[in-house]
Amino acid sequence: MSKSVLIARPLWPVLRRLGEDLSSRGYSVRCCGSWGELLENRVECAELGGLFLGEYGAAVEEEEILRRFRKRNGGRGVPVLLVGGRNALGKARRFREAGADLVFPADLSASELLEQAQPILAYREMYRDLVEANRELTDLAMVDGLTGLPNRRRFSLDLGRIIEMSRRIGRPLSCIVTDIDDFRRVNEAYGPPVGDSVIRQFGSVLNRAKRSYDTVARLGGDEFVWLLVNADAGQAARAAARAHRMVTESAFNGNHVPVRVTATWGVASLAPGGEWGAQTLVENADRALYWGKESGKNVVRCYPPRKEGGDA
Repeated sequence: MSKSVLIARPLWPVLRRLGEDLSSRGYSVRCCGSWGELLENRVECAELGGLFLGEYGAAVEEEEILRRFRKRNGGRGVPVLLVGGRNALGKARRFREAGADLVFPADLSASELLEQAQPILAYREMYRDLVEANRELTDLAMVDGLTGLPNRRRFSLDLGRIIEMSRRIGRPLSCIVTDIDDFRRVNEAYGPPVGDSVIRQFGSVLNRAKRSYDTVARLGGDEFVWLLVNADAGQAARAAARAHRMVTESAFNGNHVPVRVTATWGVASLAPGGEWGAQTLVENADRALYWGKESGKNVVRCYPPRKEGGDA
């Protein structure tokens, strides 16, 4: 596992103690005084196992640095964990949208912070394994030619690895299956080339909505699957709702004609201590998707269904 951790601007005492704890556990810990160093070439993302940031109050500047860091080649897959006071917690959603994976309060003890951070550091190793596997599997049959996302075959291979990792470290795993509502009408109204363009742009929305260490794949046609590591049912439902809004608010470009679509989302989860099965997870998400279609489409549904029958 990559044992290199960078702590940027460790102003909060918990970050300094965290650095000491990580060092005692065999991590190579480096500290820097500015978030701006994240954009310098000497921050080797490929070797970085985790990044801890001390929030210092300049939210707009910090968000811009996070966005630029994520856009850098190699910035994907590095867990970014932000520690701050009330200012950071109040802006947690903005920080996550900019590129932070988790936002922690600064009044946690170092042991509590490390306990919550350890699973995501473990997922970094899993992510690197998948990257290496992708490099070895250069066969284009693993990539969907229309969207550039993993295809069904690639997803099936990744799913087995991710389920085993989640089971082994005792963390939840969730799956979202989604497709475009009444997609046949898009093809009929605008033609297959526009339909292909809408599918490609829909995939791009999902790719933006996911976290860096999640997996989004195209299963075929207008159907996509999203695997969320270390996310329970509630977190997955909120992620699906966020992506749902992004799709609803998007106007896809269809040969200079704006095309608006909606989508239905099915969510299922596996929890530590329960029965773990790849087929069960995806099938349950697919069942939830089917219920969403039956109840009027353009909704998020969870498996098992809620007693009140309300939308997620």
